[in-house]
Amino acid sequence: MKPKSFVFFDLDGTLLNNESEVEPEVVKALEQMQLNGHIPFIATGRSPLEIQFILKSTTIDSFISLNGQYIVYQGKEVHRSSISTDTLIRLKQATEERYFALSFYTSDKIRATRETSSLKKAYQFIHSDAPSIDGSLHLTEEILMALILSTNKEEDAYFKKHFPELSFYRNTPYSIDTIPKGNSKATGITELMKKMAFENLPTYAFGDGPNDIEMIDHVDYGISMGNGIPVLKEKATYVTSGNTHGGIIEGLKYFDLI
Repeated sequence: MKPKSFVFFDLDGTLLNNESEVEPEVVKALEQMQLNGHIPFIATGRSPLEIQFILKSTTIDSFISLNGQYIVYQGKEVHRSSISTDTLIRLKQATEERYFALSFYTSDKIRATRETSSLKKAYQFIHSDAPSIDGSLHLTEEILMALILSTNKEEDAYFKKHFPELSFYRNTPYSIDTIPKGNSKATGITELMKKMAFENLPTYAFGDGPNDIEMIDHVDYGISMGNGIPVLKEKATYVTSGNTHGGIIEGLKYFDLI
């Protein structure tokens, strides 16, 4: 049966609380939403590995991960996009010159080029273990996303200038999500809708951060969390309460999804 709509949820600062957990009442709301015919998607910069605990603790089985680079619908892969090896070689060299760590993401692996304090803090920030060290993964496997581990925001401009083929999203004080230019959660949604032949299906999205801007602007109904950044609130159809103040449930009720 064709779903009534697709609803996309960012994780950190949105679907998750401050302990990176989905509150029990939110789990129930997601279940009710599905009973009403609406399909929930995780839409995140995280990798499939980093969202397994959410898939297991909820009834969600569809996701747009790695900022649109890898998409699964009801347990089956429908799209992936990778970064060229030549670009990754240059990116690794640039991070090594600055003594930054660089993480490589495949569909089922995460590896880092070196151990640094920013590496540890970045993964602690999302309540995850730091990845193993392997500085050559990009030479042997398809890399879907990279993560620059750095607290030096002054260097962000260097990467944007010298890597015009890439997009950079600083989503934590310790890290920068790095994907091919022009790609985003929004382009992931476009690929999903096209490949599943659901172009006319209504779409909703909840988010709070910089890598949610394109998504919120792209869907039919964009919902900014109360703790969202100002530009996101300006673009949103509706601003709900904060992620720790019932914002998900409030937003779902506002649009009659539950």
